[in-house]
Amino acid sequence: MMESIVGSVAESPEELLLLSVVFLTTYLLYRRIGESDTGHKLPPALPSLPVVGSLLYLPTKMEDLAEFCMRQKNKLGNVFSLRFGPK
Repeated sequence: MMESIVGSVAESPEELLLLSVVFLTTYLLYRRIGESDTGHKLPPALPSLPVVGSLLYLPTKMEDLAEFCMRQKNKLGNVFSLRFGPK
């Protein structure tokens, strides 16, 4: 199956090499831009898990959300972040 995917994208070894170089360059640039040290730091956050982020720590009822945020404000400060998803 992989051969059919690669074969449909790159017809020759040179095309496959060029495609690989373009992909690798794009990936490395993306990583570098994402990790650039601009001096900005994210605010403190709740603990997070891969894929689900901080969702498991949130209350299940909307009525409890304000109280939850006030508790987190007392622990983490006036500004804090929640993580949703893999990052």
